[in-house]
Amino acid sequence: MKKDPFRTLLLKWAAVFVLVSGLFFTLLACFRAKPPVFIGGLAYIACSGAICAGFMLSVRRKMELVLAQLSEMIQALIYSRDKEIFSVTEDTLLSKLQSQVIQLTGILSVQKERYSRENREIKSLISDLSHQLKTPLANLAMYSSLLDDAGLPPDKRLEFSRRLKSQIDKLAWLMDSLIKLSRLESGIISIREEPGDLGNTVLAAIKQAFPAAEMKNVTIEWKGGQGIVLSHDAKWTAEAVYNVIDNAVKYSEPGGNIILTLTAYNLFARIDIADNGLGIPPEELNAIFRRFHRGSNVRDADGVGLGLYLTRKIITGQGGYIKTASEPGRGSMFSLFLPLGRVPGQSGPSSS
Repeated sequence: MKKDPFRTLLLKWAAVFVLVSGLFFTLLACFRAKPPVFIGGLAYIACSGAICAGFMLSVRRKMELVLAQLSEMIQALIYSRDKEIFSVTEDTLLSKLQSQVIQLTGILSVQKERYSRENREIKSLISDLSHQLKTPLANLAMYSSLLDDAGLPPDKRLEFSRRLKSQIDKLAWLMDSLIKLSRLESGIISIREEPGDLGNTVLAAIKQAFPAAEMKNVTIEWKGGQGIVLSHDAKWTAEAVYNVIDNAVKYSEPGGNIILTLTAYNLFARIDIADNGLGIPPEELNAIFRRFHRGSNVRDADGVGLGLYLTRKIITGQGGYIKTASEPGRGSMFSLFLPLGRVPGQSGPSSS
């Protein structure tokens, strides 16, 4: 059985009171006090003892009431009920304690939600990765076993070798994109903004996409200008622009045309990338920036759905945003906005 600390305190006080009373009577006896004095002293001690005992009992009841209220408040917080037991209009220690406990509960709730969200994102990423890696790995195993056949005709061997190389290239591209994504999301590689000519950055992205466009006979037309200087990460911004151009090349028919323009406004610089390709269905416009999203009309084209996700992350990480306009069968236009005269490291809005 647990000891009552208040009862222990009361017993100790009673022992001290008895000791003091005994000492008082001993002194009276030594000095041979008269009976009226003796009786008066005894009455004084009795009254003092009764008053102290009553006071301590009232303190005990008050403490028990406060502890019960604290217990009720904590129980309410445990079950996520923001119930105020103590009045918030009174500047008392208990009301301050209640406010602090409620604030702490809010902080812990936010942290719990953040950890839960991160856990869901990790699970989603693992699920997406297993799904994306399953197909190329299965194809590699299949073509490798087919090539082991000694009696395979030369033309079939050449065809299977090309397909095997295609799957290896797809797997390598996927891993490269995932490495870039993980470095950005984990902060291993951060976006470092420095003043630079945005036109040169866009030209670097065009040069990177030009070989694939040339092979497909797709024209890339640059109508932008140079001289728009703003603080941005040239390498990552070129990566973002390249991803959009690369998508335009993939989803354009041979002989298609891609037009890039660069415009400066009061607050933002705008990069427009327009194509006359397949276009995007209206119901999918809000989903194209999701990780691993593939449009319903581009299932047969190469890609895994990471390019636009990376683009949005890079642009929003520099305080910019993206707008999209598209019509199925008539092409799409992606508008990338980057702020002019912004302090490096400052975040901005995002849009799609």
